[in-house]
Amino acid sequence: MNDLMQKEWYYPVFQPLVQLSTGRFVGYEALLRSTANLSPETIFLTARTENRLFELDTFSMKGAIASYFSETPSASVAPLLFINVFPSTLLNPAFHDFLHGELREYQSLSGRIVLEINEANEEDKMWEIRLLGQKIRKLRQYGFLIALDDVGSGAASLKKIVEYEPDIIKLDRYFGSRLASSGYKQKLVSLFVDFCIGQIRLVLEGLEEPEDLAIAESLGVPIGQGFLLGRPDSLHKTWDNG
Repeated sequence: MNDLMQKEWYYPVFQPLVQLSTGRFVGYEALLRSTANLSPETIFLTARTENRLFELDTFSMKGAIASYFSETPSASVAPLLFINVFPSTLLNPAFHDFLHGELREYQSLSGRIVLEINEANEEDKMWEIRLLGQKIRKLRQYGFLIALDDVGSGAASLKKIVEYEPDIIKLDRYFGSRLASSGYKQKLVSLFVDFCIGQIRLVLEGLEEPEDLAIAESLGVPIGQGFLLGRPDSLHKTWDNG
């Protein structure tokens, strides 16, 4: 994929995160899409193979931020923007220059941006690097919020919660899918609800069926995400629907 970074190949779509008690859209997750209909997994795997993951990750971040805040009616009070980022990107020495160069014009909006740290299997060892914690603390000083993605899918998820003290926990879609038919899933989701009260915002992903949504609401899950609540789409379409 020699033209991996051609801007015209890629565009962001946005999937809403919904406050279950009110139905209000409280945030949008930016997701990368390709005009060549390549899957996100293929795109990022190719970038990793070609040693261009940092380039693609930061390119995607900037594109999502520029698109989102150029289209929001009032950027300073817009719903939160969730952006996926790899640990290797945060650890890359060039990331500091990216924040202060490419994203300089958006620094006043950092409080509306959630950096959702991706749990790629290829980067498991990077979570053990002490420098990552330092990078995360620095990002908080800049005003960014920190989310842990796919919590519950890896063996070290609970340790990461303790070590990195995220502002937002996103439970893996496994727990939202068929939630209504699994008492064990309901117990675990309930434990996370209790744990997060008053200190961390909890998001349950994978809500695609009405019965699962109903159970999530009954368990007190504050924020949900999934096809039932909104599919990834262009920003103006998601707002029209919201």
